[in-house]
Amino acid sequence: MNLIQNTILTSLPVGRKKTPSGWISFNAPCCVHNGETADKKKRGGVMTSADGTVSYHCFNCGFKASYVIGRKLTYKMRQFMGYIGIPDDTIRKLAIEAMREEEGDKKYEKKKFVTFKRKELPKHTRSLGEWLEEYTVGAMATDQQNKIDNLLNYLAGRGIGPDWYDFMYSSDKYWDVDKRLLIPFYWRGDVVGFTGRMFEQSDKVKYYTDVQPGYVFNMDAQDWTRKFVIVTEGPFDAITVSGVSILGSEINDIQRELIDGLGRKVIVVPDRDAPGEKLINQAIEFGWSVAFPEWDKSVGDVADAVLKYGRLFTIQSILKTTESSKLKIDLKRKMYG
Repeated sequence: MNLIQNTILTSLPVGRKKTPSGWISFNAPCCVHNGETADKKKRGGVMTSADGTVSYHCFNCGFKASYVIGRKLTYKMRQFMGYIGIPDDTIRKLAIEAMREEEGDKKYEKKKFVTFKRKELPKHTRSLGEWLEEYTVGAMATDQQNKIDNLLNYLAGRGIGPDWYDFMYSSDKYWDVDKRLLIPFYWRGDVVGFTGRMFEQSDKVKYYTDVQPGYVFNMDAQDWTRKFVIVTEGPFDAITVSGVSILGSEINDIQRELIDGLGRKVIVVPDRDAPGEKLINQAIEFGWSVAFPEWDKSVGDVADAVLKYGRLFTIQSILKTTESSKLKIDLKRKMYG
């Protein structure tokens, strides 16, 4: 954690809480400075990343600010620092420190930062929490209530709590979006894509996904204190064990760079199918570790394991069966077929 990140995190308002997707939420201090009423619903959020980035987003008045290590401290970020009570002289010192890093550290001048474009979510999208508030007070049409019921039943059937991630929902009927649970893709605090998982019967595909090449799901939510990162194939797998997902069974160069950039032990948990073999081969090539948990044959992936055994046992079983050498990885995959 760098000095700017640390100063911001230690200056955040009291009553803050961390969401499953990595946001630290609190009552937004910017609204009263931008012509809006004071926020009392914790609509302000800070996101930090292992590469030194820190982002702020107010979901009430729309104010945004970010800092990327190796770049200048922007005017909006200095504004945000003032909003949360950081003294002016401290902000000036941090701005000078940021300039020194930009000018003096050549590795940042030469480094190409991986970026993803901001994307819009489907029309009428709101957080699942907001839909549930409306649902609870009975201010929702019957057909809409039925859909929320079906969505909640789908999550319960997978053993996933509605508060495990920043799940969203839209009433938009295009491509049956109103029959899908929306999982937004975040990058440095911005929405850069999403996937929509069908929770009702439809003739449309199970997943409707808008993803940019090289994206790794759940990077923003990684725990700084963990000495490892669990790499899974699907987003639900990643959510259930606080890992990351490559959104498939093959890793490209950008994804490898991003995951290696976390600077911790990489543990791959492939699905138990043919495509999972490709992932094992890539893990060996990259020098990553592979886990071979001794789960029941009915368990096909990490999310299935969490449903059957619970989160804690699943993570422990992954860590206990991790192999790092090529010889042992090859031996284990022959043993478990």
